[in-house]
Amino acid sequence: MLRILNFPTGKFSYVNRPRLYLIDGSSYIFRAFYAIGHLSNSKGLPTNATYGFTQMLLKVLKDHRPDYLIVVFDSKAPTFRSQVYQEYKANRPAMPEGLVPQIPYIKKVMQAYRIATLEIEGYEADDVIGTLAKKLESEADVVIITGDKDILQLVSDRTEVYDTMKEKDSPWIK
Repeated sequence: MLRILNFPTGKFSYVNRPRLYLIDGSSYIFRAFYAIGHLSNSKGLPTNATYGFTQMLLKVLKDHRPDYLIVVFDSKAPTFRSQVYQEYKANRPAMPEGLVPQIPYIKKVMQAYRIATLEIEGYEADDVIGTLAKKLESEADVVIITGDKDILQLVSDRTEVYDTMKEKDSPWIK
């Protein structure tokens, strides 16, 4: 895990509390893939999501300097919701063909930077993030980075949401 000096965001009044950043890695991957046009290496392997994801991650590290950071990914396995309700996300399109081969490389980037990652079989990233935020907000100020609006229900005195796509507007939801 990453341990860097504490620079409070301004919302939290407990300066000595550590800040835990939880990044919705799956959301970040899709944003990076669609934000950057086609990039590929000399062998034709697409690299746009890998590059974009890495740049967004480095910006968070530089600008926010989290005390702790976990990047959470969706599980490949069917979720508990899809087992209970067969139509859950039935109309969602498949992952784009150019994105699929980039996922292992993105996870290797996390390993290279020694950033903790979490992927729990049968759960989506936002489910895991919600559980972590609620369990750990008694020990740390939690910052969730995602574009998923469903996560807004977790905002509290100890948990805030930051949407990196709205940096020019007001990205903080407190």
